[in-house]
Amino acid sequence: MEYLRERLERTGLQRIEMSLQEKTAVLEKSKLGSGMGWQELQTVAGFCAAYVAQPGVTICRQGELSDFLCLISKGRVAIVKEDLHHTVKEIASVGPGQTVGEMALIDGEPRSASVVVQTGVTLLVLSDASFERMAEEAPRLWGKILLRLAQTLSKRLRQTSGILAEYLAES
Repeated sequence: MEYLRERLERTGLQRIEMSLQEKTAVLEKSKLGSGMGWQELQTVAGFCAAYVAQPGVTICRQGELSDFLCLISKGRVAIVKEDLHHTVKEIASVGPGQTVGEMALIDGEPRSASVVVQTGVTLLVLSDASFERMAEEAPRLWGKILLRLAQTLSKRLRQTSGILAEYLAES
């Protein structure tokens, strides 16, 4: 976790102290924490660290190996992708209660897009090391989180497939 903290701080994120209660409240308002009881949310919160970042900070870059997920507590981030001509295009804007980095947390592959802070943000960060520790210490809860992440990814894939189908129909 110390390695991740140093890496995040090099990118411009700053670790902050946030109580377990505050982190639990953030999770309670999120899609990741929906349907969970307070005790479960507190357990998940114990595996997360809190960070802040200012506008313009790139949290992670397309193509880099990365090993964490971010839950947006406050503010907004842009999901940007470089096309074949190296033109950067914003493909989404993500705000409070939403997550970024699900794929990297699950498959460990390089980032498929970059995440850039649009307005000052507060984030809860779940590292792959903490996620693995959760699997050992709270396997049922880990399974619930994994299912939520799969549902999020499935929803995004359906949206992307719909957009692609419309694009192909216009071509």
